[in-house]
Amino acid sequence: MELLHAAPADIWRLLIPAANWMYVDDIPEDELIFHYRDHIYFVNSDGSVLALPKPACFERMDASECLQLLATSDETIDFDDNGEFDYGFVLKQMGYVVPTRRSREKATYRIEIVNTILPQSMSTQYELKRVSFEFALFHALMRCHELNMRSNWEYEHEVKRIDKVDQRTEKHVRFQV
Repeated sequence: MELLHAAPADIWRLLIPAANWMYVDDIPEDELIFHYRDHIYFVNSDGSVLALPKPACFERMDASECLQLLATSDETIDFDDNGEFDYGFVLKQMGYVVPTRRSREKATYRIEIVNTILPQSMSTQYELKRVSFEFALFHALMRCHELNMRSNWEYEHEVKRIDKVDQRTEKHVRFQV
């Protein structure tokens, strides 16, 4: 699955269970509002993420009330304003845990990560065996975060693609950095 040019809201939809999505019919498709643990998260079309502590009555709020609270609350967290630009920062703050249901398919996934600042540089490729797609995506996003930190934020690593490996034609893939 090609992910390099996927909309940020679509990547979040791959991670967050649909039961946590909010106001699906009231917001544009390239944005997402979801709740997770003790916060409500707002993913904008440009990929920026805002967080707001869940109010006690959040289930009874409509989209306009929720957006009004986001705009007026002193407790709103703007990750971009804090210099936190990649998925890893938000996932760490969320305390994100990959859903694990027995019915989820386990497979081998090949992950490719690229440096978008230096696209001509070598990509990072590796495989994860016997994992769900959600775990492979989470692992890849956290690996990008780690690579960005190692470069002291001078580079921007992103997941280019995640492909399911056909076990019948699986070839040995070397790790490249």
